[in-house]
Amino acid sequence: MKKDLRKELVARRDALTEAERARLAAAFVEHLARLPQYRSARSVLATMAIGSEWNTRLFLDRAIADGKWVALPRITPPPRRLQLYRVGDLSRDLVPGVWDIPEPDPQRCEPVELADVDFAVIPALAMDADRFRLGYGAGYFDKLLAGRGERPYCVTALPAAFMVEGLPHEAHDIPVDLAVDEDGPVRRQEKAR
Repeated sequence: MKKDLRKELVARRDALTEAERARLAAAFVEHLARLPQYRSARSVLATMAIGSEWNTRLFLDRAIADGKWVALPRITPPPRRLQLYRVGDLSRDLVPGVWDIPEPDPQRCEPVELADVDFAVIPALAMDADRFRLGYGAGYFDKLLAGRGERPYCVTALPAAFMVEGLPHEAHDIPVDLAVDEDGPVRRQEKAR
């Protein structure tokens, strides 16, 4: 079921025009930057966008301009997991990683722990009202976030059309703290009793 849903969601995302993706990215960056958790953060975590994902480079550039230090994940050799690195220069400190995703160069970047990060933008294909995400299926971010404390504050930014009802989730799936769409923070709807 998840596999078919992922395929459908990627196709829907791929169908968005470049202009629409640019509009969404600009809106997400503005809404994220207004959040009090972002404004008070000294450090942020995000990923470099791949394929038709929204352009997270805009967010990372904004964070650097706002005086925050930036962490990006790198996929380790098997057994694969995410290792975080502090990146000083997005133009010089990244190298092609797994699936050609730009990742921190471990020769140039300092490893950091998740607990060192104050604010994180967590990728997803879709999200439900309980803030459970549907990712690409490898579980990297669920493993990274498992057992986290109050830090980092985790947000997923997605178009409203990708906020769906009742995603299938399992015990190891980790919800995020907040969803943001092109109109701003998405408030959780209380379920009817």
